[in-house]
Formats: sequence, structure tokens, C-alpha cells
Amino acid sequence: MKRARVPALLTVLTGEFDTQPAAFAYLLQEAGRYGLTFDLADVDVIQSARTVRLAHYFRPAIVARIEALMGVADTVIVVRPSALTTRRDFPGSGSDLRLLGRFAGQIIEAEQDLTWP
Repeated sequence: MKRARVPALLTVLTGEFDTQPAAFAYLLQEAGRYGLTFDLADVDVIQSARTVRLAHYFRPAIVARIEALMGVADTVIVVRPSALTTRRDFPGSGSDLRLLGRFAGQIIEAEQDLTWP
């Protein structure tokens, strides 16, 4: 069964991290500074095959814009609507994360009421 893709306003952050776990850990730390908690399933840390992986969320023109805005950063973080996206001042000044913007995209709708054998 193919799951539906639904429109969403996605927040895109960028930074420089050695590994995906390091980026996740830093994101958790920064969120903690604001008293925010979030589900890691709402975050996609992308370091390799960026254009291909970003294309799962965005149209080609938006992918190109994100790539151009990244500059020398090696990591892009896509955040679904969540506690992290409710704070307009996240991440704050002095953070190793930089807000690239909020972009119109699509996400795969989560399946509800699944029962597992």
C-alpha cells in the first residue's frame, strides 16, 4: 500500500558535523537550551547524497536553493512541523546550527492505527 504524500512547511537547518549522530546530539543539546523536546523521527540529518535525499521533500528549484544557501556546510537538517519549529528564534545566535529557512515541501503521511503481529 502506497502511503500518501501531504504538503508541509519544513524547516531547514545547516551546519558542519563529522557524523550524523554528532548532528543529532548537537540538535538535542540546542533544543534543551530552549526547553524543547522533540521526536527524532521528525528530523532528517542529511550528509551524503544530499540532492537525492532533499528531492524526497522538495521540488528541484527548492533543492537547488537549499544547496546554494548551505555554503561550505556539510550537513543539512530537515525538520517536520514539531516543537522545534514552533520557536521562531531557534536556533539562536552562537549556535553551530544555522536556519536556512522554511520551505514548502511534502512528507509521507504517517500510518495510523497499525497493529503488529
